Amino acid sequence: MKTIAYFVSENIKTHQRFIYNQIVKISSYRSIVIGPFDDTNQTEFPFENYYNLNKIKDLENFFKEQEIIAIHAHHGKHGQEILPVCEKYNIPLIVSIRGRDGSDRPEIFRKNAKRYSSFIKHGAHFFPVCQYLAEGLRSLGIPDEKIHVLYGGIETDLFAYSAPILPKEGEIRVLSVGRLVDKKGFVTLINAFKRIYSQYPRARLHIIGTGEDEEKIKSVITEFNLKDVVILRGAMDSKQVSNELKKAHIFCLASQTAKTGDIEGIPNVLKEAMASGLPVVSTQHAGIPELIEHQRTGYLAPEKNDIELAKGIQFFLEHPEIWNNYTERARKVIEEKFDVNKQIMEQQRLYSLVNTTETKTEAEMETETKTEAEMETETKTEAEMETKTEAEMETKTETKTNISLNLIISIAANESNGVITPTMAEAEMETKTEQKTENEKKTKTENEKEKKTEQKTEQKTEQKTKTENEKEQKTEQKTEQKTEQKTEQKTKKKTEQNTEQKTEQKKKTENEKEKKTKKKTKTKTKTKTEKEKEKKKKSKK
Repeated sequence: MKTIAYFVSENIKTHQRFIYNQIVKISSYRSIVIGPFDDTNQTEFPFENYYNLNKIKDLENFFKEQEIIAIHAHHGKHGQEILPVCEKYNIPLIVSIRGRDGSDRPEIFRKNAKRYSSFIKHGAHFFPVCQYLAEGLRSLGIPDEKIHVLYGGIETDLFAYSAPILPKEGEIRVLSVGRLVDKKGFVTLINAFKRIYSQYPRARLHIIGTGEDEEKIKSVITEFNLKDVVILRGAMDSKQVSNELKKAHIFCLASQTAKTGDIEGIPNVLKEAMASGLPVVSTQHAGIPELIEHQRTGYLAPEKNDIELAKGIQFFLEHPEIWNNYTERARKVIEEKFDVNKQIMEQQRLYSLVNTTETKTEAEMETETKTEAEMETETKTEAEMETKTEAEMETKTETKTNISLNLIISIAANESNGVITPTMAEAEMETKTEQKTENEKKTKTENEKEKKTEQKTEQKTEQKTKTENEKEQKTEQKTEQKTEQKTEQKTKKKTEQNTEQKTEQKKKTENEKEKKTKKKTKTKTKTKTEKEKEKKKKSKK
C-alpha cells in the first residue's frame, strides 16, 4: 500500500487532537510518522509507526522500502524543516496551513513570502483550513493549482447535541476555550464580560486553556475586580472540554489579529460548541464567517470591539426563545461540512490528486524525453540510411568495376593475332552498357537532388514573397486607413465649419430681419401718434 509520511517536529499536544485524527483515521493509504526526536510513551497521542529521522542511516533506501509517495507536514514551519529532505530525495511535500503560517498581514508578509519561495520551486502542495487562508497563500505567491482547502473536522459523536436552556436561577455560564495568547482575544472578552456582569449578576465566565498571556489576563481580572466571576480553568483534553460544553449556556470566542500578524483559521472549539448545541458568539475574523452565519447560526461582532461583543452575549441572554432555531441550524452545518469522517474522505481524495499530479508530471517528462529520443533516432536512422545508400552505390560501382576488369582480363586472354573474339566484343559491350547505366543513375540522382534543392529554394522564395506581400498589404491597409481617417477628419471639420458659418449667417439674417421689423413697427407707431395728434388739434379747433 502507498504510504504518506507525516512529519512532526514534536509530540502532538493536548489541544492538537485534530492533527492526530488526520493521521490515524486515514484508510486508503498507509500512515507512518517521522520526526527528529525519540519516540516516547509519555504522550496522549502515541503513534504505531514512528521513525526518528536522525537514526535512519540510509534515507533513500528507507523511503523506497516504505513506498512513501508524499510527506505531509502539519504547519508551515514544520514544512520548512523537512523541505531539504524532500528536495534531496525528490519526494512531494504537502503542507497544512492553520493560521499565522498563511497570514498575509503586513507584520508577517515578508517572512511568509520568503519561507514559501523555496516551497514553490519544489512544487509543494498546500492544504489551508479555510478559504480565507487560501486567499492569503495566493497573495504570498502560491500558484492556485497547488492550493486545496481542507476544513478541519471534529468528532460529532464526542460532541453530541443537546438542546440548550437558559436557567431561571443559579449560575449563567459563559464558556471560552483557547490558548491564552493575543489572537484569542481574552482581554477583549473580559472587557465585554464586565459589561454583561453589571446587568446579569448571575453570569460567570469560565476560560479553559493555558499560554504565554496568562499573567497578563490574571492582572486584567484583578484590575476589574472580577476574581470571583472570571475563572481560569487551565488546560483540558477534548473529552474534558466536551463535558464542560454540556455545563455551559453560551459559548464565546473573541478571536482577533495579533500584533505580530498572527491570525486564526477556523477555531475547532467553535465547531465543537456548535455541535454541542450552544449558542455561539464570536468575531468577524479570518475564516470564522465561513463557519458562522451572523444572526442565523450564531452572532458575529467586529474583532477587538468589546462593546459589540457584549451586545452579542446580551442578544442571546435576552432572547432564549430563539436558541433552539440557532443551535439546530448550527449543528446541521457541522454535520454537513465539518464532520471528521467526511473531511478524512476529502483528505484522501486530495492525496490522490497530489499523487496523480506528480505521476502525470513524471509521465509527461518521460514522454518528452521519449519524443526527443525518437526524434534523435529518426534523424540518426535517416543519416544511416543515406550513408547506407551511398555505401551500397559505391559497392555496386566497385562490383561492376571488378566485373569489367575481369572481362578485360578475359578479353586479353582471348586475343588472337590482334583480332577481337566474340567474347571480347561481348565483354566490351557489357562494360559500356554498365558504365552507361551507372552514369545514368548517377545523373538521375544528382538531378533529383538538384530538383529537390530547387523546390525548397522556390518554396522559401514563395514563402518570403508571400510574407513580404502580406506585410506590404498590411502597410497599405494601414496607410489607407490613416488616409481615410485624415480625410474623414478633414471632411468632418469642414462640415462643422460650414455648419458654423451657416448658423452664424442665419443668426445674422435673423438679427437684421428683427431690426427691420422693429424699425417698421417704430415708424408705424410714430406715424399713428402723429395722426392722432393732428386729429386732436382739429377737434379742438
